[in-house]
Amino acid sequence: MDGNNRWSIKNNIDKYDAYNVGAKKLIKLSQKIFEISEVNYISAFALSSHNLNRPLKSVKIILKVLEKSIDDFLLNKNYNFSINFRGDLSFLNNELIKKIKIIEKMTCNKKKTLVILLNYSGRNEILTAINKISKIKKSFTKKDFINCLTMGDLPDPEILIRTGGYNRLSDFSLFNISFTDFFFIKKLWPEITLRDIEIIFSKYKNIERKFGK
Repeated sequence: MDGNNRWSIKNNIDKYDAYNVGAKKLIKLSQKIFEISEVNYISAFALSSHNLNRPLKSVKIILKVLEKSIDDFLLNKNYNFSINFRGDLSFLNNELIKKIKIIEKMTCNKKKTLVILLNYSGRNEILTAINKISKIKKSFTKKDFINCLTMGDLPDPEILIRTGGYNRLSDFSLFNISFTDFFFIKKLWPEITLRDIEIIFSKYKNIERKFGK
């Protein structure tokens, strides 16, 4: 979901409004993708641990948009998917965490899931999993390790889409993307459309996935 800040500068739009457009874009696209495809999981890298090192003013804007989005979730009960927040949520206030738990409980009976990653780092995820499993077992299997990951209970992603024109992962899900197909597009996140996603899905269907065999 890269490019909200650059989109605000490009279009001379207030940062809060730009991030708000980006947040609404995520919900709208997710709803459409779940409706038209067999996709069961979408993982959105909404806020990295590195993002929290930005100037305090920028972080406050992001948190304000997050709070508004969560309030919107609570008002709208017509989503066709469940919403699940993951990452280190300890940076959020208790009231916001309480609202997140309400949203997750309210939508948990849906068959499809949007996972929103907040204060997440792929490297930290691996280190945390190692520390966690090493306290329980001296030796462990890959399955044991995966079970300790932030998204260990989810299937490995088949497609990774990054907007904004940068061809890098920026610390996203480093352990789970061994056989993920990457699609980097130049459009900034608020500019992406359902048609862009459909084109990527069409390209993906023509890829022969051998998994090293």
